[in-house]
Amino acid sequence: MSRIPVAAVRTNLEKSPFLKRKLGDLPLRPGCYLYRDEGGNLLYVGKAKVLRNRVKSYFQQKRLDAKTRRLVARIWDIELIVCETELEALVLENNLIKEHLPPFNILLKDDKSYPYVKLTWKEAFPKVFVTRKVRKDGSLYFGPFFPASTAYRTAELVYRFFQIRDCDIDIDGKRGRACLKYQLHRCTAPCIAAVGQEAYREQAREARLFLEGKRDELKARLEAAMWKAAEAAAFEQAAQHRDALQQVDAWFTRQKAASADLDDTDVYGSAVLDGRACVHRLMLREGRMVGRQEYLLDDVETFDGAVLAQVLQRVYSADPVPARILAEVQPEDAELLGEWLASMRGTKTRIHVPQKGEKVELLTMAQENARLALERKFEPARLNEAVLEGLQAFLGLSHLPRRLECFDISHGQGREVVASCVVFSDGVPDKARYRRFKMTNEQNDDFANMQEAVTRRYRRMKDEGQEFPNLVLIDGGLGQLHAAEAALRELGLEHLELASLAKKEELVFRPGSSEPLKIPKSSPVLQLLQRIRDEAHRFAITYHRALRAKRTLQTELTQIPGIGQVTAKKLLQTFGSATKVREASPSELADAIGVAASRKVLAWRETPVDGAK
Repeated sequence: MSRIPVAAVRTNLEKSPFLKRKLGDLPLRPGCYLYRDEGGNLLYVGKAKVLRNRVKSYFQQKRLDAKTRRLVARIWDIELIVCETELEALVLENNLIKEHLPPFNILLKDDKSYPYVKLTWKEAFPKVFVTRKVRKDGSLYFGPFFPASTAYRTAELVYRFFQIRDCDIDIDGKRGRACLKYQLHRCTAPCIAAVGQEAYREQAREARLFLEGKRDELKARLEAAMWKAAEAAAFEQAAQHRDALQQVDAWFTRQKAASADLDDTDVYGSAVLDGRACVHRLMLREGRMVGRQEYLLDDVETFDGAVLAQVLQRVYSADPVPARILAEVQPEDAELLGEWLASMRGTKTRIHVPQKGEKVELLTMAQENARLALERKFEPARLNEAVLEGLQAFLGLSHLPRRLECFDISHGQGREVVASCVVFSDGVPDKARYRRFKMTNEQNDDFANMQEAVTRRYRRMKDEGQEFPNLVLIDGGLGQLHAAEAALRELGLEHLELASLAKKEELVFRPGSSEPLKIPKSSPVLQLLQRIRDEAHRFAITYHRALRAKRTLQTELTQIPGIGQVTAKKLLQTFGSATKVREASPSELADAIGVAASRKVLAWRETPVDGAK
């Protein structure tokens, strides 16, 4: 078997004054490399354990994917940043990508910025509020939450159960009076020293346990606090702890555990379609599903370890790192990535590819969500393809009807006879290609008019060497179909596929058969044909009405003695037709065109129509 030759990778080695020289002087050190185009624009940032080996591989490999081929073809210059370790290079790579957003790096497109509940733990009197920005400020972030409303409900529960503040005021205990939230039992008012710092910190600890999902520990603390207050005869405080205990218990009972494993876990599943990928991230905290997130990636042919590594780097550059990550493949440079994740988290993060049990089910759920999300965003093109394939099979067409043209005739009792030709490409309107025709001989003969329209359309396309459609659709029954068939035959274009759609029963006729084809009303194939037919009708009748309005303006209103084009147009715009002008009251005419001009119209109205006496 002969080998299929691999096309050479295009480079600028012979054109660029920098490229060949820099490739010959690459260091044997870890670091980052930045590729730039001829205009100096940053194309790509990468990291390497050995810069010389990594950078040269781009220009020496013959089997590169399409995206990398496009990158190499544009590289004009290389910038290097040497680092002490590969981990340092990884951190630098992340920072450079976040700052410059190079087009050839994987940039996560997240449709939504999901919210977190933030607890300002380092403050003497911590506060709780919802935020969409995660910063390294010593605060504790819980989430992200999906849907977003869940975050606000959770924060409201913290205010209700533990009476934690959400204000930005400085707490010095010297304010004159507390805000309304103190009266509503949503805050214990440290601003007026109604609660001491240690007692308030105890509230914050309980709120933290609640947000972390540590039900048993929280219940034990609340029970102990309740009995302690009761023994001290602080019955109101004991009642507050009792109520909080009941509410918290009820809240946790309502939550359904997604996993018996209580490690904080992120699960990554993917789906790829037509060079686009969706990565779905499920977030489990303390065994409960607390959120999910979707990332969209362009120019991805397969979701492999290299892509996963870049996704994890982008995600955890901004988000807190969990104890464990479940994925469908091992990321590239897993050891180095794990070291970087550990530096971000403070403890080791395990990256695991599950093989059986509950973890495989979680991964399958993430993959299914990714597939569904990708279909929601990009499947219309695929759905159109499927409908076109169905139309091809139904009509027995030799080619997929990617380009389809439809004709319709419109007239009013044989006047202003026009035809329309609308074009659909891959199942969607291609309005730039629409055409309309004013018939040369006005006659109330749909068959002759259809034959003229089809002849004029395809004679011109034939003369100009244009590409013909895969299917010509006629609005009408057998008579209109035969007229179009005669037109194509006279032009020597019998090979063009032809069909007609009759309005009443939505029957489809094909040349060579008098028996119609009937498509089920629920079929997407029939719905496509109806949509095209209705669009042709709309386009035709719009043109017919424009011509009729123009004739009405020119033949009736402009013949009124003393009324010119401007006044006639104003009358038509105001009343819609010459008939309505005849029916308008003297006051309505005066309001529209003035008293003097209205008298001329009134005089014209008194003249018998068509000279009758």
